[in-house]
Amino acid sequence: MTPREHSLKVAVLGTLLDKVKAAYADARKEAEAEFAGIRKDGIPQQKVMLPDGTEIGLISIKAASPEIVPDSDTALMDWCRENFPQAIEPYVIAGATDAAEVTEVIAALFPHLVKDRIRASHLAAFHKQISETGGYLINEDGEKAKVASVKQHDPSGAFSYRPATGAQDRIMAEWQAGNLREVALGPLALPAEDAG
Repeated sequence: MTPREHSLKVAVLGTLLDKVKAAYADARKEAEAEFAGIRKDGIPQQKVMLPDGTEIGLISIKAASPEIVPDSDTALMDWCRENFPQAIEPYVIAGATDAAEVTEVIAALFPHLVKDRIRASHLAAFHKQISETGGYLINEDGEKAKVASVKQHDPSGAFSYRPATGAQDRIMAEWQAGNLREVALGPLALPAEDAG
């Protein structure tokens, strides 16, 4: 190939890539809108099948994540102070360094610049327990304390696709053979077959 042919090939493929990425993003949004409804109805998966019925993969539709709504701005922190103080760590507000020695100096000289927060490693475990218990945390003595409400939202339709072995080769073969004309493929759509 000549430099001119290489240039054209790169330009064409680059344009198609951009168009396909945009079409793919739109297709995912459209699918999510549809998948949200079926996930809400209790259907967690959808088989991916070619027009001839061959299974080529599986769509897994994600369930909605619960939203944790604290009973107050300090409910979780108050519970930690009383029951699990090791989960709390001091931190320096934005713009300051996170070095422990600096935090201690800043706290001693400028206490208004240092706040407390729950360590990320503990926060994830607390959120899991809050979600599972409907808003409660349980201390080492088995006592329950309500620190939040848990709202369950409708599924968003978010999903993941797991292709079957050989699916990509099969899809390309079907596309090149013109067997996917019924699928709205945006910039990769094949022209309609001639009736005559």
